[in-house]
Amino acid sequence: MFQPQTSAPVMSSPIAAGEPIWVDLDSPHPDQSRPFYTALFGWDYRISEQFGGHANAHVQGNKAAGISPMPPYSAREGRSAWTVYFASADLAADVGRVRHLGGRVLVGPMQIGDQGHMATCVDAGGATFGLWQDDQHGGFAAYDGPGRLVWAEVNTQDSAPAVSFYRQLLHADAQPLPGADYHQLMHGETGFAGVSGNAQNWDAVGAAGWMVYFYADDVDQTVQRAEQHGGQVLVAPFDMEFGRMAVLADPLGAVFSVMNPQPAGA
Repeated sequence: MFQPQTSAPVMSSPIAAGEPIWVDLDSPHPDQSRPFYTALFGWDYRISEQFGGHANAHVQGNKAAGISPMPPYSAREGRSAWTVYFASADLAADVGRVRHLGGRVLVGPMQIGDQGHMATCVDAGGATFGLWQDDQHGGFAAYDGPGRLVWAEVNTQDSAPAVSFYRQLLHADAQPLPGADYHQLMHGETGFAGVSGNAQNWDAVGAAGWMVYFYADDVDQTVQRAEQHGGQVLVAPFDMEFGRMAVLADPLGAVFSVMNPQPAGA
């Protein structure tokens, strides 16, 4: 489970249905993407030819994310992009619910060997996300260190339909953030993802849709490394209520954020 907070987020084990279980980068050139993220986060990779060259990224043996060759069904016109996958206890039922709520299913459900079953979907507002019913994969490992997912949020032009869509699909409550067009999706007392109605502020940098936030020990140094290795700074480091963050694009255009969830002065 994920929540921007001053201490390291705690991950449920196994990860609860409806919560982020995995993030995967679709890249037209994975051999160019992998070294960039190694430079940022120290990721090393286990590449599987069985699954078309998909690579699981690890930090000191801890599974952190995936990098895949861009599939032919991608709706992203060749631009590299991150996809958030939510845990599903019944993928067939959840795919049916996506359609009932006005979303679309791009691919799946399909079996990925003994790892699990997946579907790639588009919500009613056009944001791409995934569903994953786990078998042997296990999702993220719980660890402290750079490159772990600390938050995910969808940036949309109209937050009310998005809140309704994900609240029903993920069996979540939605808690509004006072003074902002922003809701936290909640299971019990724990927020695990966000819905922001400020997509117009992100369109110029290509960050509308789902945004992933990776932990960085030092946001400013991570930004410098990104620039040194061909990345682009879309939003320079700044402090906010939940810590210090920046928005980056990798050399092939995938947009993501880096964040240290420590408030200024902590």
